[in-house]
Amino acid sequence: MIRCLPLLAALLLLPWTGRAQTSLTLPGDGSGLGIGNGALMNQAGDRVQNLLSQFQPRRGGVIALMGYNMSPDGSANSLQVSQGQTISGGAATQMNLSQFGSGFTWDPSFPLYTEGFLGYARYDPRFLFTSSPTYNQPLRWNNLALTLGVGWDFHLTENWVLRPIFNVAGGGAASDASLFGRFIEYKTDLAVDPLTKRQVLVHGTGGSLVLAYYDKRPTRDIDLEVRYTQLWLETFGNTVPIARGSSVPRTLGVWARYRWPMGVESFGRPMRWVVDSNMTAYIGDQAKALGFNWSAKIGGGIEWDVGRYEAGAAGLTISRIRLIGRYMIGDNNISGYSIGLGFSF
Repeated sequence: MIRCLPLLAALLLLPWTGRAQTSLTLPGDGSGLGIGNGALMNQAGDRVQNLLSQFQPRRGGVIALMGYNMSPDGSANSLQVSQGQTISGGAATQMNLSQFGSGFTWDPSFPLYTEGFLGYARYDPRFLFTSSPTYNQPLRWNNLALTLGVGWDFHLTENWVLRPIFNVAGGGAASDASLFGRFIEYKTDLAVDPLTKRQVLVHGTGGSLVLAYYDKRPTRDIDLEVRYTQLWLETFGNTVPIARGSSVPRTLGVWARYRWPMGVESFGRPMRWVVDSNMTAYIGDQAKALGFNWSAKIGGGIEWDVGRYEAGAAGLTISRIRLIGRYMIGDNNISGYSIGLGFSF
C-alpha cells in the first residue's frame, strides 16, 4: 500500500498548486513521474514527502467508516464532524454522516422481526488518512450503505423480550470525480480517464442481540432497548488498493422512550408528549475512523395517533406519527442537533 502513496499523493496534490503551465506525464515504462519543469518537479517532490510524513492511516480507513453507516442505530441521526481549518482560516467540515431506518415485529402471534437501515456519508478522504491540519480545496467521497435484518422475539416475561437478529450489509463509496465521470460516459458514450473511476465496494454479515422492555398503558408507554451489534465487513470487486481490507465494527447502545397524553385530541385520538434518549458506544474499528468513541442524544416532541385512518400499504398501517427534536453530544467535543419524523406501524 505504501508504494502506491507517492503516485496517489502526486495525482491529488498537483492540481491544487494553483500554478499554470504545469504538465504531468506518465513515462512509457511506468517507473515514475515526469514533470515538464525541473523546479516544479522539485516542489512537487517536496510536497509529496511532506504529505507522506503526515500519513497516519486509521485502521480500516474507508471500510471502517462504512461500519458506522452499516451499524443500526436506535434513532435516525445526522452528524457533522469538523477537523482542522481551511486555507482561509475557517473551520473545515470533513464528514457528514446520516442514517435512517426502522424495525418492527409483524404480529404478537407471529413474532417475526424485520429491519432496514440506509446510511450515507460525505467526507474528505484526507480526514481518514492524514493528520494535516489544513485543507486546501474540497475533495469529497460519498458512502451509501444498506443493512437488512431478520430476527425473532422470545418473550421472557410479559414485558421483557430477547431478540436475536441476523444482519446482512452492503455498500459502496465513490468520489465526486468518479460519479461525474460515469455521468459523462452515460450521456456521451465517451471513455473517461480511468483515474476518475475510484470506488470502494463493501459487503458483510453479522448479528445483533437486543434485550427490550415494553410496557404499554393508557396513561403512558415505556420502551427500552439495549442492543449489541457486530458485523464482519470486507472489500471486494474493483476496490482501490489503498482502501482494501476488512473491518469488524462493534456497537453497544441503549435507547429509551417515554410517552404520555397531552390532554388534547387530534385526528379523533389523544395527542401525546414524547421524550426519548439514546447512548451508543463504538467499540469496534469504526471508532478509529470516526475519531470519537461514544455519542448520546436526548430529545422530545409530540405524537399524533392516526390509526383510525388506516393509512399504509403492503399490509402495513401507520398508527402514530412523531415530530421530535434531538440534541447530540459525544467525546472530543462532538455536538449537534436534529429534527425529524418518526412512524409507528
